[in-house]
Amino acid sequence: MTIEDLTSHIEDIKKSLNTELEHVNQKELEKELKKFLEYGVPIEQAKKTIIKKFGGEIIFNNQSNAERTLISKLQPNDQNVNLLCRVITINPKEILVKGENRKIFYGILGDESGTIQFTAWNNIEIEKEDVIEISNAYTREWQGNIQLNFGDRVNIEKTDKNKLPPEAFKPKTVKVNELKSGVGSVDITAVILEIVEREVDVNGEKKKVFSGIIGDETGKSQFTSWFDFKLKKDLPYQITGGYVKSWKGIPQLTFDENSTVKKLNKDTISKDKIITKKIQIHELIEKKGAIDIKVEGTIIDIKEGSGIITRCTQCNRALKDNECTIHGKVEGKTDLRIKSIIDDETGAINTILNKEISEKLLKKTLKDCEKNSQDTMINEIIKKLFAQRVILKGNALSDDFGTTLIAKDADIINIDIKQKSETILQELEELQ
Repeated sequence: MTIEDLTSHIEDIKKSLNTELEHVNQKELEKELKKFLEYGVPIEQAKKTIIKKFGGEIIFNNQSNAERTLISKLQPNDQNVNLLCRVITINPKEILVKGENRKIFYGILGDESGTIQFTAWNNIEIEKEDVIEISNAYTREWQGNIQLNFGDRVNIEKTDKNKLPPEAFKPKTVKVNELKSGVGSVDITAVILEIVEREVDVNGEKKKVFSGIIGDETGKSQFTSWFDFKLKKDLPYQITGGYVKSWKGIPQLTFDENSTVKKLNKDTISKDKIITKKIQIHELIEKKGAIDIKVEGTIIDIKEGSGIITRCTQCNRALKDNECTIHGKVEGKTDLRIKSIIDDETGAINTILNKEISEKLLKKTLKDCEKNSQDTMINEIIKKLFAQRVILKGNALSDDFGTTLIAKDADIINIDIKQKSETILQELEELQ
């Protein structure tokens, strides 16, 4: 840590010392602070120790004098954030920083207004269900979501659970289409549509985790259960105390042993009412992602990267000049895909059609396509699909490049041009 990095911490110390202590100068404080840091003492603890040594009173992290912010009010790039919240989840993670392994912590915090994901870049002594006071945190935006970060200046203190209002612990009753990052603890009734059991490594221990898809009459969502509730496919359950986080705009309900899961009568939700919803593109963009939805629109562009491509046999990434961004020079496998943009007059999104769907729309197999050059293939894709009206089914993701629908199926809609023209003329006449 450079002198410049220490400046704000030195200022905190000076504010907490008696101004009459003229014998305490800047260089002496820097020397003391650097000594503690060299011995691995956390920055906030080092500051407190120095202040006590010189007879000062700690005021820089006095939470009672700081204005508390509700999680729902946080915006990207907020500085000096002060929160009163509870720890919903906390997990360690090893990352590589400048060639060295570093241990960080990540999880979810909640208050009466909602939840937020956090990352701590240094060791923090907090546990799940702790109620904590936080000062000097900051926020960043990642994949469309606001995240809280704990840096060197953060101060975290455990406090009494009664400081949080009761509604901070009370789940909100929601439908599946209302699940979104930041909604807080939820109470939801839904049917288990798909479920898969797998084993993961958590802090060196093997743990069973159950994941899949839930649904109700409003839509479908992914879920993960960190406890074996003996969930059965096609049965409805009431899940109380779960929380939501998002990945690339797709919400995921997560629950564990602290949640309550109750099996309901099979007739509580009719599975026939859980269907693939058709939505307009502007809604999909606003939602920032969804699973198992339908959109209808016109193909207005065939994007670069369509046609015959080569993929890495290890990670399935598309190769560029026979090179994988992860595995370097590799012998690839041939594949076919179509990348396009569709527009439904309310908005436009990117789409990716895999080999099977591309073969279906082109009415040609990959083997047939390989007989042609790449330029010939692109021209054929444009000729057959450009300006065509299509209906797509799949999952939508959002990132810095916009919203992309990863199609699971697609069909061309054959429009009767004569009938369409007559309908438009009739609508124009009615406006006159």
